[in-house]
Amino acid sequence: MPVYNLSSLMNDSRLLRHHLLKVTVGGLILAAAAAFLFDQKLAVLFGTPWAHQFWRPLAREVTNIGLSEHYFIIAIGSWIICAFIAPRIERLKKYSAKIDYLRRWGLNLLVALLVSGALTHIIKFCVGRQRPHKSPTGDPFVFDHFTTHWHWHSFSSGHSQVMFTAAVLFTLAFPKGKWLWLTIAVLACATRIMIQDHFLSDTIFGACVGYMGSLLALKWMRKSKNAIV
Repeated sequence: MPVYNLSSLMNDSRLLRHHLLKVTVGGLILAAAAAFLFDQKLAVLFGTPWAHQFWRPLAREVTNIGLSEHYFIIAIGSWIICAFIAPRIERLKKYSAKIDYLRRWGLNLLVALLVSGALTHIIKFCVGRQRPHKSPTGDPFVFDHFTTHWHWHSFSSGHSQVMFTAAVLFTLAFPKGKWLWLTIAVLACATRIMIQDHFLSDTIFGACVGYMGSLLALKWMRKSKNAIV
């Protein structure tokens, strides 16, 4: 898959559509491969008493970094502070350009979370995949489509979606830390498997949804005066 910078994707709607299609197809292929090759094995592994004793307590704490409310607070807080508070502080006048960027960034993060989150919940509802901890054998192919019950919302992973949405937006604001944001996102995805809330394939496609939802949001924000890319 060709590597594009975000500006080129935002400037060319046709290129963006093709890129999103490639990510969708590629993500589905990887998720399908994981479902057949690794999902059940990992579910069984992390369902053992040994894994529960040594991995689950730490993973349960780390996985909370993927809760969406953290990033909604950051997004809304950044917007409020940079739109209404910081501009009134005389000593910050010389940083007005950076403050305005962070204001727009907060709005973009908020919209990206909403767009990718909506996509995730639609997928969860339609697919209705059973979570690994509900099956004693870790069977990854048990479904109950069009249900609102949490136990059947394994595919795709919401935490993974949130973390990769955040990774995209934090990379835009703080590009020098791009590998840090990616590493944190991947680790958060791994904890979803360790605590048996998700299969590997759920996290793979959840990450894709977070990335694609971010691109769609960034493109949509270009229609306003709040674009950041």
